[in-house]
Amino acid sequence: MFVEAKDECQVTPVIHVLQYPGCVPKPIPSFACTGRCSSYLQVSGSKIWQMERSCMCCQESGEREANVSLFCPKAKAGERKFRKVNTKAPLECMCRPCSTVEESAVIPQEIAGYADEGPLSNHFRKSL
Repeated sequence: MFVEAKDECQVTPVIHVLQYPGCVPKPIPSFACTGRCSSYLQVSGSKIWQMERSCMCCQESGEREANVSLFCPKAKAGERKFRKVNTKAPLECMCRPCSTVEESAVIPQEIAGYADEGPLSNHFRKSL
């Protein structure tokens, strides 16, 4: 599989809309982690009855914070018309191990109805 440089895990500029009840939503420039990381599932080289899994996800590595003021015209008497909101964004992004997924939460393709009847379907015995 060929992954273009623009598809690799990286910090990407985005517009984030901050919202708070009773306040005017405010779009601000921010950052997000986007892109691809390597993942695979294969038969173990040393124990052919086991599978080896590697799942890498594009995640933050460090964070930056910003305090933003939101205008709140519906503030009650005695409340401030401006509210400070603390927001966070990734400082850098990198491929890191994905969080662990319970094996029972993963539905095999055959059960989910996505398996193709391809040329290898008769080669492997289905285990239930």
